[in-house]
Amino acid sequence: MFYAVSEQERRRAKSPHELAMVNLLLFNLLAGVALLAGSMAEPDSAMARYRWVAVAVPLLLSIAVVTFTWVRAASMRGAAAWFIAAHWRLAAGRYRILLLSYVLSAAVVSIGFFGGADHQALEQRIAALPPALQEMEREKMASQDMGTAIWARIGVVPLVLTVMALLMLESGALYQAGRGELPDSAAAAFPPPKGLAAGSDLFPAD
Repeated sequence: MFYAVSEQERRRAKSPHELAMVNLLLFNLLAGVALLAGSMAEPDSAMARYRWVAVAVPLLLSIAVVTFTWVRAASMRGAAAWFIAAHWRLAAGRYRILLLSYVLSAAVVSIGFFGGADHQALEQRIAALPPALQEMEREKMASQDMGTAIWARIGVVPLVLTVMALLMLESGALYQAGRGELPDSAAAAFPPPKGLAAGSDLFPAD
């Protein structure tokens, strides 16, 4: 539905979606790349040692953006133009999908840690074994590492798919905000004030 809102309101309504695009493209894709690169890194490389830091930092920054958006959307209720507040609420609501993908990805990645072993302790334990048995134990440890890497690669899939879907949604919402438009479902959840003109006849000329 299109609404009779000023050009200034349209520009300000774009802000939450622009912020969401930055968050998705910068922080979330970076976290996905870091998780994927860490799963492919050599065990003794710097990337392997710091892979969880490389994943955690962009995710924490993303959560900070999500928190800011939620706080901003809540604070704008009744204190700003309805159209602007509605678009902040729209962006904030979509972040629930992103957080759900975090939980799903974390659950998949964590599967790789079940049955994992402390390599240093195992090296000490097998030191007294014959060379042939030591080699067998090391091959077992290598297979466990490979299992962790495989689950990490699978775990990145929900995050990347969610980011791609949200990028399309936010791109569309950014376009809608610039045209004075709001999805009907968002308008139903947060009704416009009485007296605000709305209708397809307000469709702006491109």
